[in-house]
Amino acid sequence: MEISAFPFPYLQDDECSHFLGLFQDMDSSPSGFGLEGFGNNDNNTNPKKRPRKDDEGGGGGGTELGAPVNGGNKAAFGDILATLLLLDEEAKQQQEQWDFESNKEKSLLEANHKKKVKTMDGYYNQMQDHYSAAGETDGARPKRARKTAVAAVVSAVASGGDTTGSTGPVPAADIASGSGSGPSHRRLWVKERTTDWWDRVSRPDFPEDEFRREFRMSKSTFNLICEELDTTVTKKNTMLRDAIPAPKRVGVCVWRLATGAPLRHVSERFGLGISTCHKLVIEVCRAIYDVLMPKYLLWPSDSEINSTKAKFESVHKIPNVVGSIYTTHIPIIAPKVHVAAYFNKRHTERNQKTSYSITVQGVVNADGIFTDVCIGNPGSLTDDQILEKSSLSRQRAARGMLRDSWIVGNSGFPLTDWLLVPYARQNLTWTQHAFNESIGEIQGIATAAFERLKGRWACLQKRTEVKLQDLPYVLGACCVLHNICEMRKEEMSPELKFEVFDDVTVPENNIRSVTAVNTRDHISHNLLHRGLAGTRTL
Repeated sequence: MEISAFPFPYLQDDECSHFLGLFQDMDSSPSGFGLEGFGNNDNNTNPKKRPRKDDEGGGGGGTELGAPVNGGNKAAFGDILATLLLLDEEAKQQQEQWDFESNKEKSLLEANHKKKVKTMDGYYNQMQDHYSAAGETDGARPKRARKTAVAAVVSAVASGGDTTGSTGPVPAADIASGSGSGPSHRRLWVKERTTDWWDRVSRPDFPEDEFRREFRMSKSTFNLICEELDTTVTKKNTMLRDAIPAPKRVGVCVWRLATGAPLRHVSERFGLGISTCHKLVIEVCRAIYDVLMPKYLLWPSDSEINSTKAKFESVHKIPNVVGSIYTTHIPIIAPKVHVAAYFNKRHTERNQKTSYSITVQGVVNADGIFTDVCIGNPGSLTDDQILEKSSLSRQRAARGMLRDSWIVGNSGFPLTDWLLVPYARQNLTWTQHAFNESIGEIQGIATAAFERLKGRWACLQKRTEVKLQDLPYVLGACCVLHNICEMRKEEMSPELKFEVFDDVTVPENNIRSVTAVNTRDHISHNLLHRGLAGTRTL
């Protein structure tokens, strides 16, 4: 196929003049560029041969554009020019095609985005109108009616616009449930759970015995706690959902502490999420610690101290006793930091199983009610080491608040001016033996109080998943609830009885005061020789 020198008739000569000039320069270029005789097959045999002059031209040294001397070269140059122009035209057409397709896709994306934004704005406005109307009319629309209204709004929005990029409307149930095959209408942000158990338990006609078995307290005591914590734990309703009522919040915490059940069981009973139940337990325990502890767990006044002394002396014949002290260990999961400090060597040796614990040291009065607690010390510490770190020793005793008073402890505590302990040596005399028996009975009051504490609140009997920094609030809440139940004479079921067994380590320096030694001997002498001990030692 033959291609003319100018295959594009719509191009003018001046538009191609730069191409012609280029090839003319190439024709007159030096021999070093290798362009001599390019496209001229007749003269390739002798590259140094001079071009033949035209017979009619005389001695002219130039050539014209259409001269026959370089006709072959110019024909080749025309082919190259035609090829370049064709390639340039094809590149322009391809670029125009790409630009057209890109603009088309961009227009489609912008239109789709605007459509989605418009649809979602309409959906949001309808939801706002719905909740505004509900708040103005009643503020507490029934749950089933609200779910129906939400489903209707979602269905209307879904049928009015394509929010998923598909051609057909999305069913309202699919949007509400978050999947494409939802079996029923559900709220957008709450998983439906059954609350039948709590609805049945919270009714006034629920049997008292069953309520006491579930919550370790009577309905009246439970209602009292709810009233005390109402302003602290109550949350406000929002546009998205109603807040959990205060009685249900307290119920989650008390039932969890009473049964020690896993959080998944708490979730099933109350119809709440597992994380929500855990959060409620910590929040209510903190509220009990902050609000109820100052009212129900505090050091007795002067009149109460005198009454306590009289009760102890009338029963156990030892004067000036204001309380009995005991230390127990609560098992925990091995912490991530300072794990050696919480390692309980005595429990590990006895149970042949690695044990970690946190301690609770408390003082109780003659009725077994806590008047002072020290919570959170590591389980590796002994009773006397915990006592030295407690506010009882650093504040009350140091300020003289225990002057002329005794707190009775076991042989794990040292003998001081305010702490009375039994004789720890062997081969005791009758006097010392009678004294140890009386001291043991007073010490038994504290031991029994801790047994009721652990028996009533089963979460203290086994390791818990509560974080170490939150555990003191949980233990403090258990002590406060124990006091409330004891003050209101709440009876414990016999099957809840729990026996505490904590190893006692006698301190190396178990005598810290010479005056206390003489006073203890004097009390022992009066118990036996003045008949205060009765016939127990005979």
